[in-house]
Amino acid sequence: MDGKHKKDYGEDYRINKAENYHTKPKTKKETRKKNKTFNNFLKVIAFIYVVITIVFYISVVKMDLLPALFVTIFTIAEIIFTLAITVGLVKRHKTYKLNIFCLIVVLIISSVYIYISVYANATTKFLGSVFTEVEETEDYYVVVRQDSNYNKIEDIDGKDIYLFQVEDDVKQDLASKVNITLRVQENLVDIGNKLLKNNIDVILVSSVQHSILSEEIEDFQTNTKIIYTSTHKIEKVVNETEETANNKIEDGVFNVYISGIDTSGRISNVSRSDANIIATINTKTHEVLLTSIPRDYYVTLHSKKAKDKLTHSGIYGVNETITTVEDLLDIDINYYVRVNFTTLIKVVDTLGGVDVYSDYNFSRGGYSFKKGYNHINGDAALVFSRERYSFSEGDNQRVKNQQHVIEAIIKKALSSAILTKYTSILNSLEGSFQTNINQDEISSLVKNQLQNMSSWNIKSNSLTGTGASKSTYSMGSQLLYVMIPDTSSVSKAKSQIADVMGE
Repeated sequence: MDGKHKKDYGEDYRINKAENYHTKPKTKKETRKKNKTFNNFLKVIAFIYVVITIVFYISVVKMDLLPALFVTIFTIAEIIFTLAITVGLVKRHKTYKLNIFCLIVVLIISSVYIYISVYANATTKFLGSVFTEVEETEDYYVVVRQDSNYNKIEDIDGKDIYLFQVEDDVKQDLASKVNITLRVQENLVDIGNKLLKNNIDVILVSSVQHSILSEEIEDFQTNTKIIYTSTHKIEKVVNETEETANNKIEDGVFNVYISGIDTSGRISNVSRSDANIIATINTKTHEVLLTSIPRDYYVTLHSKKAKDKLTHSGIYGVNETITTVEDLLDIDINYYVRVNFTTLIKVVDTLGGVDVYSDYNFSRGGYSFKKGYNHINGDAALVFSRERYSFSEGDNQRVKNQQHVIEAIIKKALSSAILTKYTSILNSLEGSFQTNINQDEISSLVKNQLQNMSSWNIKSNSLTGTGASKSTYSMGSQLLYVMIPDTSSVSKAKSQIADVMGE
C-alpha cells in the first residue's frame, strides 16, 4: 500500500472517529438531564392515568347498577391495580424496560376506561331523564274550513262552536277569550262532516279526535285548518292498588303495562293505544309472561262505566287504560311503560334497520313484505306493526306482527351493532319513552340479575275474540268495528298470569 493510500485511510479513520465522538453524550450531566425529562414525562402520564381512573370509577358507581359485593370487589381491585401500575410507571429502574411496559399498559387501559366512561355517563343521563314520570297533556283545536275567513281565535267571537266530549277547563279557556256558544253533539264524525258540508262553521276537537276525523273523513285534514290550540293537563289519579298492593318490584312479583301509542312527537300527549301488553314478571322463579290484548277489544272503561275499544281508553290517560285492564283481567298493575311512533322509528333506524319475520306476503304504505325475513327501516317497521287489513285474522295478526318487530329489535340490540350505536340508541329513546318505574327500582332489578345470573323463561299469550259492529263511548252513536272478548281466552290469560305470580 503506497503512502497516498495510507494517508487516505488515516483521514477516513479520523473522520469516523470524530463522528462517533459527536453522537455520544458529551457529559454525565446531559445524560441525567435526559433521564430527568423522561421521568417527568412518566409522572405526568401517571397523574393523567389516575385522573382517568377516578372518572371511570365514579361513572361506573354512579350508575348504581352493581350489587354491593361487586362494588366492594371492584373498588379493591381498582385501588390495587392503579397503585401497581402507577408505581411501576414512575419508579426508577436500572433500565426503562419496565417503565415502558407500564406506559403501554396505561395507554391501553386509559382508552378502555374513557370508552366505558362515555357509555356509563350516557346510561346515567338516560336513566335520570327517562325514569321521571311525565305529566300527561292533551291539545284541543279550534278547527274551521280551509277557505273560511277565520284565521285567529278573535275571528269567531259570537259564533256557535260544535263539539263532542271536551274538558271543562278547555271550555273555560275559550270562554275567557271570546264570546261563544257551545253546542254539544252526540257523534264525533257527524260534526266533522257538517263542517266540510258548510252546515256549521267552527268545531272544537281534541288532537286525538282530530286524528280520528282525518282517518274517517276523506281529505278532512286538507280541507280544514286549526286557528287555536288549548292544552289540557290530565289529572293524575293514583290507583288504590298503587299504594296498597304487594305486587311491586321489591316483592319480586309484579305486572307492567306496556303501551304503544299511535302518535309521534311529545310522549306526554295522550293518544290511542295501538299495542297493549301486560308483562307479568317473577324475579324469584325468573319467569316472564307477555299477555297481548288486541287494540279493538270491547271493554268497559273503568271511570266512564261505558263500553269502548281498549285503544280508545288511552284518550283519557294511561291510568284509564291501566284500571280498565285491571278490571278485565282481575289483576293489579303498579307500573307502566309508554312508547310512541317516534320511539320505534328512531330505534330501528339507529340500529341500521332490523330483520323482521313476516308470516304473509302483503303490501302497505308503499312497502312490500314477503313471507320470511325482511330487512326494514324504522318507517317500514311502523307500517308493519300497524297493519291489520291485509290479514283474515285482522287485529290478532297485528299483535303477532308487533311481537315479531320486538323480537327483531332485541336480536339486533344484542348483536355487535349495539357496541358502536349504544349512545345513539339512548339518545333516540330520550323524549319518546315514559314510565312510572323509578330509577331505584330499575337498579334493584339489575343488581338482582347480576347477583343471580339466572336465565329467564319467557312465554307469551294473546287474547282473542270475534269481530262486531258497535257504538263506543269515545265516538258516540257511530258504529265501529270492535272485537268481542272470547271469555275462555280471558279466563286462560287470568290463569296463566296467576301461575307466574305464584297465586
